[in-house]
Amino acid sequence: MNDSYLKAKADMLREQYAEAGQKILSIPVGERTSPMYLTLGESYYMTGKYGEAARFFVTADSLRSNPDAMLFAARAFAMTMQPAKATEWLQKYLSQREKLSEAEITLDHAFGKIEHSREWKTLWSKEWYNTAERKAAEASVLLKRNRTTEALGIIDVEIANRTTLARFYALRAKVYEAMEQFEPAHESAQTAIRLRNNSADYFTDAANLAVRVKKYDIALDNINRAIRLDPYQLELYLQRASILRLNQRYDDARNDINFYFSYLPSDDKALYQMGLAETDAGNPLAGIEYFTMLIDKDISSPDYFMARANACFKLNNHTQAKHDLAQALDLNPALSDAWCKMGIILQQEDKLDDACFHWKKALQMGNREAADFFYKYCSIK
Repeated sequence: MNDSYLKAKADMLREQYAEAGQKILSIPVGERTSPMYLTLGESYYMTGKYGEAARFFVTADSLRSNPDAMLFAARAFAMTMQPAKATEWLQKYLSQREKLSEAEITLDHAFGKIEHSREWKTLWSKEWYNTAERKAAEASVLLKRNRTTEALGIIDVEIANRTTLARFYALRAKVYEAMEQFEPAHESAQTAIRLRNNSADYFTDAANLAVRVKKYDIALDNINRAIRLDPYQLELYLQRASILRLNQRYDDARNDINFYFSYLPSDDKALYQMGLAETDAGNPLAGIEYFTMLIDKDISSPDYFMARANACFKLNNHTQAKHDLAQALDLNPALSDAWCKMGIILQQEDKLDDACFHWKKALQMGNREAADFFYKYCSIK
């Protein structure tokens, strides 16, 4: 793990692009890899230095065939009004198996610079997408429009015809997730990573869905494999920390969060994860400190108030817990967990009528825990 490159990736997340580029340039030339040159090119591209960016993207692809570098090189050359070079690199990208849809490419701002050129028209005189790729694009558009049933119909037909196409299983997982059918979503995501085991994004998505169905060991295996494929993606360590916490491996979760902190200190997402880890590990006072820091920075997040309420509840500080739950509900009245937790506190304070009112609200939102409490304590009322 190259420390300078990790710092550069952190700069990219902070949108400090010039600083990121300088950190990568400090790495000796002989130690620079294709992904490093790709990030270097992105840092220049984001600061409008398209000519230099193009040179770095070309270098990235020369070190190792890199579809992302091909597409970025095409964009950079388009931004410098070099349609011949832009279409040359775009043709290389379009020859890859995995690529953006035709609509995503033709609507790209960069390519708008050359869309009236002869080279652009010549490029698109050839058919770059097969039937399956067009069907995948059609299903993706339907999913974005929340027409999930239609999207699922297209995907199921393609899977029936081409049972080894990982992209359709990954896409079906997204459709089922949008439909809140998490078990089949998880199964489809697992099939996708069995069929294609070299995509960090596939493993990341599969980890998220394994968490949804509370299969935390599988989630941990998936996120570990994502990190092995893309060890410089810092967000993955924070995601793994969350999964480790769910596996009750609190020290390991803290280690991942602290690793993330070493490159992105005081990051809100990391502070939140550390607060959750401390609370779940039996240190609610420490958790409260982290959540209070977050609330002091941003009073508009119901999640922060909800998390602090849970920590206060563990300390039997019902007054503060109720205050935070009320704040969370003011910000988002659809938080069924907040209604349910408020009911639990009120029931412990022998205010059963008020508790039943809150559980009923949560029950109407589909909260299963609230349903258990309501039918146990309130159904006879």
